[in-house]
Amino acid sequence: MAGIGINTAHELGHKKEKVERWLAKIALAQSFYGHFYIEHNRGHHVRVATPEDPASSRVGETVYAFLPRTVVGSLKNAWRLEQPRFKRRNQSHWSIRNDVLNAWLMSVVLWAVLLVVFGIAILPYLLLQAAVGIVLLEIVNYLEHYGMLRQKEHTGRWERVRPGHSWNSNNIATNVLLYHLQRHSDHHANPTRRYQALRDFEEAPVLPTGYAGMILLALVPPLWFRVMDPRVLTHFDGDMSRANIQPSRREHVLATQSASA
Repeated sequence: MAGIGINTAHELGHKKEKVERWLAKIALAQSFYGHFYIEHNRGHHVRVATPEDPASSRVGETVYAFLPRTVVGSLKNAWRLEQPRFKRRNQSHWSIRNDVLNAWLMSVVLWAVLLVVFGIAILPYLLLQAAVGIVLLEIVNYLEHYGMLRQKEHTGRWERVRPGHSWNSNNIATNVLLYHLQRHSDHHANPTRRYQALRDFEEAPVLPTGYAGMILLALVPPLWFRVMDPRVLTHFDGDMSRANIQPSRREHVLATQSASA
């Protein structure tokens, strides 16, 4: 339920209507991950498929290395993203208007009410469901952009986000369950488009199965690399230097590519 709640919040948080954005923060209160509302919309969608994005996984990076990097990085980014708004107004960012703080406050209130009603015995279950929801979210992040890298233009800026920068899947079962989240290529190219209108693009790289199967595959890194690394190589026309590669594995990956060639 926490995982589905986060995904519902993801869909609502992208909308222009104020009530839907507030509903997104309410849906995140259960998992105590309210800062996702800020970092995902104003951070991840700006820096996706670049080394600067903590939610974009790299070739050679296991999901177990990715999880702490994205959880900590997303939290730091959300806090940094809110500060300039208050600095421009000459105000302290320690304010109820800070979207990170008011989202966390919703979680504090919800958890406090549950603790009062059900007692301290519920706390381990609250922590467990939050951890499961957060881990599911971040594993999905791991598989959505694995190895994808936007190229830099002559100006030094990253090229605009295109459908080819996200993995896609048209698996019916998980698309129905997750509000077409698997049509991720169109979602990143057109973030405000509602889920039922998301399209498939020929240029988008395709996952071998739906998210349910890919989550299980990600938990076994040797199998994951065996299945996904060749697909990344194919997507970049045999040139792995164009991929987003784990810095510690970069030389090894490129040397392996040269040996294979």
